[in-house]
Amino acid sequence: MSLEDYEGYAALCEPHERISAHDALVFLKDHYGLNDITLQRIMTERDDTFSISVAQSARPQWILKIEHPSESREAVLMRSQAIRSFEELDSSLPVTRVIANRSGDLVSAMEGQHGTRYATLTSFVAGDVLSHMREAASDLLLFNMGEALARVELVLSKEESFEDHRGRVLWDMRLFPEICEATLPAIADIRMRKPIEHALDDYLTIHKRVCELPEYMCHGDFHPGNVMVDANMPNVIAGIIDFGDMHRMPLICDVATCLSYAIVADASADTALAPCQRILQGYSWQLSRQDTRIRLSDEDYSLLPVLIEARSALAVLLPYLAQTLAGVDASHYISNPETRLKRLATVQNIGLKAIGEAFQPSRFHR
Repeated sequence: MSLEDYEGYAALCEPHERISAHDALVFLKDHYGLNDITLQRIMTERDDTFSISVAQSARPQWILKIEHPSESREAVLMRSQAIRSFEELDSSLPVTRVIANRSGDLVSAMEGQHGTRYATLTSFVAGDVLSHMREAASDLLLFNMGEALARVELVLSKEESFEDHRGRVLWDMRLFPEICEATLPAIADIRMRKPIEHALDDYLTIHKRVCELPEYMCHGDFHPGNVMVDANMPNVIAGIIDFGDMHRMPLICDVATCLSYAIVADASADTALAPCQRILQGYSWQLSRQDTRIRLSDEDYSLLPVLIEARSALAVLLPYLAQTLAGVDASHYISNPETRLKRLATVQNIGLKAIGEAFQPSRFHR
């Protein structure tokens, strides 16, 4: 298949009209009985998202997410039910909560001039975004982050009713070759193109192995930009947010996504990889405590260096694709293009061999 055949690509190319704050207020009153509220738009890639505060309160209480017109009710309901399942399977994990509408449904339909769009209301998670904190994360916080990732995977892996298909979410690392094929010829900037070509060459050496791995429903975007930290207890995770990129994927790809954003750019190997090692310790420790079918083999761990490089390259490519195809405002991404390129360069400067040695399974509790 080519990139144009994938649902995620079609959605990126499909224009949609922004929902006004006024229309969102009317919708919230009709479907959720909310009155005397104020809204603040949150810039996102391809949906309309608002934070909601009661009266004149400065602190938001809920988040309204109105999905892209191409997003099916089935996919939105799957995410909502998966988030709701945390209350039953791991209630102490601080994930956002889904609020049912006045009819008791988790998903609401918003009818408009151009068709139906589906929406959800979730709790607002207070705290500081980990990626925005001035101080470097402590070893304990990073360990807790890895532990939380494993707990999220353990819950989401039980989701088996939704018939997912590759290409619904473009952040799937297995799509990296097709995304490169469609995008690289249009990139004139050699500073951007060459590192991505390098990453593609490396990834193609493991692509077949990755595609043969078992796949599970995963968060798909678990990283410091989607982890909230308690302002009064900086070692405590206050919340895990943004389940919008959930899709079926190999577990090791989900881990690589997290680690790719934890690497310290423009740093020596020891400094750059230290946060990743702490995260892996917490992750492996949590998995070792569970009697579960979820396990990562030594061979799975050996894929991490190339997968981290591939995800770092995707973090450069996909925002570029979103801007050029859909005119998406890049300001909502957690880092600017230069920072994303620096992170990819850091991975390549350290080298896959050194990264592999730093992530040897024998270093972690399993």
